[in-house]
Parts: sequence; C-alpha cells; structure tokens
Amino acid sequence: MTHTNYNRRFRSKKQGAVRTPPRKLVSFELGNVNYAVPIEKVQRVVKDFNPYGFLDSGQSLVRHQEELITLINLSKIFPSSRSIADCNYLIVCSLNKSDRLGIPIPDMPKILEIPEESFCEIPELYRQQQLPPVIEKLIRAPDGSEVFYLNLDLFSPT
Repeated sequence: MTHTNYNRRFRSKKQGAVRTPPRKLVSFELGNVNYAVPIEKVQRVVKDFNPYGFLDSGQSLVRHQEELITLINLSKIFPSSRSIADCNYLIVCSLNKSDRLGIPIPDMPKILEIPEESFCEIPELYRQQQLPPVIEKLIRAPDGSEVFYLNLDLFSPT
C-alpha cells in the first residue's frame, strides 16, 4: 500500500465537505426586536442626524454629505417604545446605484458572523400578519436571541 492510498483510506467525510463561510451582518436592536442587514449593503454608520419631512408611514428624509437618504421607521412594523427622535445612529445602506436607505437606531450596531444553517424561514402563519417582504428570514444569533434578517433587495417604499 502506498502512502497516498493510506491517507485516502482514513480521510473523514467532514474533510471532503465544502464549508461555506459565515455571513457577516450588521445587527441592531429596536425596542426588544433584533434585526440584521447584510454588511455588503451597509455604506456607513452616521452619528447624530436630523430627519425632516415625516410621512404617516413613518418614513422621513435626511441629508448627509449632500446626499438625500430615505429613512424607514421599523417601529411601524414592530411597535416599540422608541421613535426616530430617540435614535442616535443611522445605518446608511445602498439599495442600488442611486438610492440610499437609512435605518435610525438608538445604539451602535454590532457585527455578527452567522453560519448559513442558522437562517430559517419565517412560519407562514406569522408572515400572514402584515409582515413586509423585506423581513425575509429568522436567524438564531450566537447569543441565543432571534434576529429578523432584512433583505434590502426586497424593500418596497409602500
């Protein structure tokens, strides 16, 4: 038996499996609900911003570095005790080449590395309760908390 045959014989199936790297997400909390967005969509985090032009939907605008950014108020989806006025940070995300979306948050966001197997589908019965399509999956975070994954490609301003 040659050295090559000997090594092949004792290889485990785990060594042959291709591991997908964990996904990097920017995570934040609003009220008692945790959210996460893909890090590739985040352009920057801004401290101290002044929103104006509030709509009934909870959306607003902010100008930062001569760029207009549409703010979404996630507390309209999951009511919380916080309003945009209580938020000190703004996560600026890119939707496409020209549109920017701002997510106002009260505290500095965190970076999470989540393996693909920690993502799961949201049950259909729950989804039927007016859950917008942008909330795509549910994630089990390393600390055991549940996090709503936001797929910004599915964002609809209505």
